[in-house]
Amino acid sequence: MPDIVPVVKLNPKKILFALFGICVLLVCLSIWGQYYRFFPESIAMHGVFQEFGIDLLTKSFYTDSEANVPTYFNTIILFIPSLLFAAIGAWKFSIKDKFKVQWIGLALIFLYLSVDEASVLHEKLIPPMRELFNYERFGGIFYFAWVVPGMIAVLLFMLAYLRFFLRLENKYKILFFLSLAIYVGGIIGGEMLSGHFAGTIGFKNFTYSAYTSLEESLEWIGCSLLIYSLLTYIQQYLPDGFTIKA
Repeated sequence: MPDIVPVVKLNPKKILFALFGICVLLVCLSIWGQYYRFFPESIAMHGVFQEFGIDLLTKSFYTDSEANVPTYFNTIILFIPSLLFAAIGAWKFSIKDKFKVQWIGLALIFLYLSVDEASVLHEKLIPPMRELFNYERFGGIFYFAWVVPGMIAVLLFMLAYLRFFLRLENKYKILFFLSLAIYVGGIIGGEMLSGHFAGTIGFKNFTYSAYTSLEESLEWIGCSLLIYSLLTYIQQYLPDGFTIKA
C-alpha cells in the first residue's frame, strides 16, 4: 500500500485577511487600554475581576511595551517570512538558481528581525548613537537614535539586493516592494515620528500612546502582505508543495 502524504492547502488571500483582522484587533485593544490608562474616571470599577481585566488591557496589549501579546505576535509574524524564504531558498538551491544565496539571505534577515523583536536588541544602540551626535537639534526625529544605523542597514540592503529585485517577475516586484516599503516605513519612519512626539509632548499621554499603537500596525501590515506575497509565489512556482527526501 503506497504511503499517503498529507497535503495542507493554504489560501494566501484568506491568510492575509486573517492577519489584517488580528492587526486591527490588537491596535483597537491597545488604544482602548491606553484610553482607560489615561482617563480612569471614564469607567466605574465593580470588583476585582474588572480591575484585573483593565490592568490586563492596559499592560498586556499595549503595542509600545515589551514582553506582551503584541510583541509575541510581531515575533511570530516576522518568523513566518523567514521560514517561507528558507523554503524557497532550499528549492532554489536544488535547481541551482542564480539567486539562491539571496533567498537564504532574506531568510536569515527575517530570522534576525524576529529574534530582535523578542529581545529588543536594536534599542541597545540608542545610548552609543546618542553619544555620537546631537540628536536634539533634529527636532526629536532621532530621539530613538538606533534609526541611524537602521537607515544605513536599509540602504546597504537595497544596494545588495538591487539585481535580485530587478530579476523578479513584475507582479512580485510590486508585491515585495510594497510589503517592504510599508514595513520599513513603519519601523524607521514611524519610529522617527514617535521620537518627534516623545521629544515634544512626552511619553505619558494618550496622544503618544494612540499614535504608537497605530504606528506598530504598519509593521504588521507590511509583514502580512509579505507573507501573502511569498505564499502566492510558492503557489505559482511550487503548486505541488515541497518534498523532503531522506
